[in-house]
Parts: sequence; C-alpha cells; structure tokens
Amino acid sequence: MLKVGQLIRFVAGLNPQNTPAKLSFYNFLRGFPHPDDALTPELIELFFIYCMDYPHWAANKNQLSNEVQYLLENFNTFYQQNFDLSKIRFPQTMQLLEIERPTDLEDVLMIFLKRQYSEADKIRIINDQNKRMVALVLHEDRSLTVRIFDKKFTIRDGHLEPLRKDLALYYTAGLELSPDHKQKIEVAPYIVAEFRVKNDKVHGALLRGYVYQKLLEFKGESLKEQTRLLYPIKRLEQFFIDRRTDPYYQDLISQLERTLALIQQGDPEALNWSTMIINQAETALENVFTGDKLLTLLVRDLRHTSESTRKLNPSLKMGKSLNEADEECLKITPRTNYDLTN
Repeated sequence: MLKVGQLIRFVAGLNPQNTPAKLSFYNFLRGFPHPDDALTPELIELFFIYCMDYPHWAANKNQLSNEVQYLLENFNTFYQQNFDLSKIRFPQTMQLLEIERPTDLEDVLMIFLKRQYSEADKIRIINDQNKRMVALVLHEDRSLTVRIFDKKFTIRDGHLEPLRKDLALYYTAGLELSPDHKQKIEVAPYIVAEFRVKNDKVHGALLRGYVYQKLLEFKGESLKEQTRLLYPIKRLEQFFIDRRTDPYYQDLISQLERTLALIQQGDPEALNWSTMIINQAETALENVFTGDKLLTLLVRDLRHTSESTRKLNPSLKMGKSLNEADEECLKITPRTNYDLTN
C-alpha cells in the first residue's frame, strides 16, 4: 500500500518551489496527513477541494489539475504502482456554486446532514452571523459533533454537498474535546488548523493561504496557551456551553476577582500580574465573550483599583512574570455539563 510519505519524498525531489501548484501540493501533504497514512484518491481530492475555496486556484484550476496529474502519473511510473487517478475528481469536473440566502442555506444543509446521520441523532443548525452555519449534532451516546459550513457548495451524485465538509470539532459526552478524533477548523480567513487534543495538550498545525504555508506547529503545548486556536474554539463553544460552566470563563472571573481582592487588601505582589490578567480578559472580551457584563465590570474595577494603588504608592513596580506561588491563584475549576436538549 502506498503511503503519503512516499509521495512527499517524490515531490520533494522535483523542486516543489518552482511552481505555485507544485508547492501547494507539497505543503498540503506535509501539513495535514501523517506520512504513514495510506495514500488515497480521497486525500488528493481533499487537496483539490480546499484549493477551490481560494479565488486564485478557482481561477487557475486547469493549471492546478494538469500539474498535479502530471506529478501523480510520474509518481506511478517511479514506484511502478497503479494509483488509480480515475477515482479522483479533478477541479475541471467540479461544479461550484454559492447559496446566498441564509434560509436556503439552512434548508440545504439540513437535507445534507440528515443523509449523514441516523434519526436518533439530534441536529440543530445555527447561523453564527459571520457568513457561516454551525451544525450541532448530538448523538445517542451524548457525544457531540460541531460542524462548520460556509455558503460554497458542489454537486456530487446529483446532490448538493458543502465544498468543505470536514471542518468539525468532536466532543465527548462530558463536553471535552475528544482525544480520539482529529479536529479541524478555520481559525481565520484562509487559515486552517488541524490538531488533536489530549490531556489539554495540542498536537497539530496551522496552514495559511493558497500555498498552505505552515504558519504554526503545535508540539504538545497547553491549549489555553495557544490563543490562536483557543479563541476560535471558545467562540464555537458558546453555542452549546453555558459560559457560567465554562472553565476558561470561570478562570478569567476567578483571576480578576482574586487579584482585585488582594490589591484591596494591600498585597503588593498582586500588581505583578494585574496588568497581564487585564490584558488577557480584554482580549477574551474582544474575541470570545463579546459584551459580557460581568467580565467588563471586573476588568474596569481591577484597572481602576490597580492604577489608583500605583498612584498612591509609586514605589510599587510591575513584575515581569508570575512565579509558582502566583500561579497557584490561577487554577481552573472543573467543567460542568450543559444540557443541550433544553
């Protein structure tokens, strides 16, 4: 069985930097699949599907198709294999369309999703007011699939199908990101993250642009430290997790309240982390918890109290970082399940 790594090595030997099509193909193969994964027509077609989301490749699909087909034909010759190119939908054969009206988009997605899941699965579609639809699929075992769609569609076997149908987050019955699934979301326009999370540690990468440049690689860092990934996840979680039970939200509130109380009690060490906490909370307000009244009030109170304290005692200096004792103040409380059926 042919492996992805074999194709990566083959393309690497052909100076992939010479053309945008070759470089895009090479970077995509290196960025998402594992080298030991089986090389399948579905993987090659996935590359083309993602390319068609970019105006550049939609306008140059013939060039893209011809170059990749040439690479694959020579790859077959080199390895004396018969990787079946006839099972691949090349861009020239893809009919693309966009559904503009949100109500029509919701109807088409519901038909598509009902073909994907059983009657026991509960499906809810939400317009996130950001040119996207978010589909929540609650399964019999209480696990949850969160799928994200835009308005771009193609036609397959006579049915309308989302162009990109693999953008999804998978959650356990306890509403934790499933360690058994590969997660994939778009974190910003034309920046896609594919990753796994286990014990709050992230492994994966961000790819950017139509040549799939590796923007960032995750190598076991804590999820809450990777804000480029954390904030888009938290924005989606607001559709099905009550923020009052969200550990990240609870942690922000706890940090703000504790720091405010310590400063009011005259603890000079609290100033060491007050600015950092204010910045963190303000970023969360801007990117995730927009308009949250409690968070806004606490940020305002902490800022006013810390500034007033420094004016009264100019000798107090801001610390550069937290020590271990300080970090004990920043514990996250356990997650409480949120009933999705209400």
